[in-house]
Amino acid sequence: MAGCGGEDSPAGEAGAGQGGGSPAESAASSGDGTGGAGGASSSTTAGSGGEATGSTGTGEGGGGEASGGGSAGSGGEGAGDGGGGGDAALPDVSVYIAGDSTVQTYRNSAIHQAGWGQFLGEFFDSRVHVENRAIGGRTARRFIDEGRLDDVLDDIQPGDYLLVQFGTNDSNRNATYELDGQTIPYYLDPATDFKSYLRQYIEGAQEHEATPVLVTPPPRRSCTGDSHEFGNGLSAHAKAMRELGDELDVAVIDLNEMTLAYLRTIGCVAAGTEFFLVRADGTVDGTHFQEKGARIMAGFVADGTADAGLPLAQYRK
Repeated sequence: MAGCGGEDSPAGEAGAGQGGGSPAESAASSGDGTGGAGGASSSTTAGSGGEATGSTGTGEGGGGEASGGGSAGSGGEGAGDGGGGGDAALPDVSVYIAGDSTVQTYRNSAIHQAGWGQFLGEFFDSRVHVENRAIGGRTARRFIDEGRLDDVLDDIQPGDYLLVQFGTNDSNRNATYELDGQTIPYYLDPATDFKSYLRQYIEGAQEHEATPVLVTPPPRRSCTGDSHEFGNGLSAHAKAMRELGDELDVAVIDLNEMTLAYLRTIGCVAAGTEFFLVRADGTVDGTHFQEKGARIMAGFVADGTADAGLPLAQYRK
């Protein structure tokens, strides 16, 4: 199978096997033998937009509450029933996203790179405000180490949501990053450490009366020729998320499975031209996504809110 490496290329994540990583951090193949994560970069520069943690929502316009009052009936006995209710009574809500370069927002990318988080707001009405805090090169641990989870929890409010997607960098067995003079590995064992760090997101959201949602990481373009078969080097980390969701009774949106099923439908050729990122030199980045692919995945995530029985689904357009 054609190798498609880890994250970073233009996004500051572990370098794609096709594109190489930074000289500062090393990487080798990982996953299912389909080309794994390449070199990692601790840079937080993403595309042309830096960290791009700004909101991608569609505004916070209030929905208004319908009310009604019946007119008095004959003899002054017939007071009408009060109207209102329905979805017009739903309050405004914020959706925070913690994740990596496959999720983050890219602004003015010359090669039209995108993450699914930047399009999520398109699938909900104006009462949903999307706060995309995802940033390239992050693992479940590194996001916490840098204080990014604390920043989210400082802002999140009761009734809000915290969507959490990691795994792409966490599966890289060779990449490292520097923090306070220490060299820390990207790799988090899916059955142990990965789950432990994810618990911190879950518990933090719940302590703030917000709803945590685990989102499994999308697969890489691990395919050859015109095949419709794709490898899934992130299956272990996706499985760990599903298991943790079951264990803690936390909603899981299985973006890994939904994306894999879609890729098998369109095949390897279309995946490389219409879904995954095409670099400026014409080569395909098998980890990151172009705008069309990212928007499709955002739709999968939006659909997943209904599949998971989340009240957020009531805001769907």
